[in-house]
Amino acid sequence: MTTTPANPYLEGNFGPVHEEVTLTDLPVTGRIPEHLDGRYLRNGPNPIVAPDPSRYHWFMGDGMVHGLRLRDGRAEWYRNRWSRSVHVADTLGEPHPSGTSVSGFDLAPNTNVIGHAGRTFAIVEAGSRPYELTDELDTVGACDFDGTLPGGYTAHPKRDPETGELHAVSYFWAWGKKLQYTVIDPQARVRRIVDIEVTGSPMVHDFSLTERHVVVYDLPVTFSMAHVEAGDAFPYRWDADYPALVGVIYRYTDGSDIRWFDVDPCYVFDPLNAYDEGSTVVLDVVRHPSMFDTERRGPSEGPPNLHRWTVDLAGGKVIETLLDDRVQEFPRVDERVVGRRH
Repeated sequence: MTTTPANPYLEGNFGPVHEEVTLTDLPVTGRIPEHLDGRYLRNGPNPIVAPDPSRYHWFMGDGMVHGLRLRDGRAEWYRNRWSRSVHVADTLGEPHPSGTSVSGFDLAPNTNVIGHAGRTFAIVEAGSRPYELTDELDTVGACDFDGTLPGGYTAHPKRDPETGELHAVSYFWAWGKKLQYTVIDPQARVRRIVDIEVTGSPMVHDFSLTERHVVVYDLPVTFSMAHVEAGDAFPYRWDADYPALVGVIYRYTDGSDIRWFDVDPCYVFDPLNAYDEGSTVVLDVVRHPSMFDTERRGPSEGPPNLHRWTVDLAGGKVIETLLDDRVQEFPRVDERVVGRRH
């Protein structure tokens, strides 16, 4: 008898949720402070059709947003909804969402959910557009910000706490050796687009922002057409021959001033924060020793630790320091100090 191989990203806390539910007037143990007024939302991969465990990659699951609404000391509702990508709509027998994909590419918006300009967006990296949701988490459709976003977007934009602008660095395998830095104004329209040339076609999960600089991570996880042609569900792999670089540009230039700095080979999904300090740029990042080298189903390639990278602009080097040797990921900083000293 043959058995289906297990996949840790389809079990336990990672196991898919199979139903959309709406619960109202939730019971409360204790007391909810009356000043808590809003929605707590989270997003994550949640395959709507049971995948092949031997091929499934955690990042490829359909996106499901969960929400809890608090107001006047009450838990008004909990609900969960799949974002209606084309695949989800087809599976549910529903009409396709409004809006347009990028080059026919419609990756499930499964990584993050943000609010901007009074609107809600489920977002993902690697070339797909944001999907706008209603306050109740139903899908409006793919969004190009009134025609101002030319391509796909990122899963991790950063809001400047002073200007209210959303800054982002996006990537897409079909762009080749290019990233795209965009600034979306508080009215949800793209007002700046800067193309950034990189070494190859890297996976750029996140970036860093300071008051004066944009920092990009060109690290050794790259797109592989060979793996696509072989039928792999996830096309990015560790490339030991690819240089590990950190790029720094000034926020208000055309990007031609970018300076590249060597770091030890590694991968960074999530920076904590960054800030300017004299002639240096301080980057606090969670550093993985490698990524998608031997483990092809999700991010599990040795212990990730919190590091500080101090970019010495005058000296032309990066000083790398271990801040905490405990295993950790998904760092967060108070959003009122994004790009400022924390």
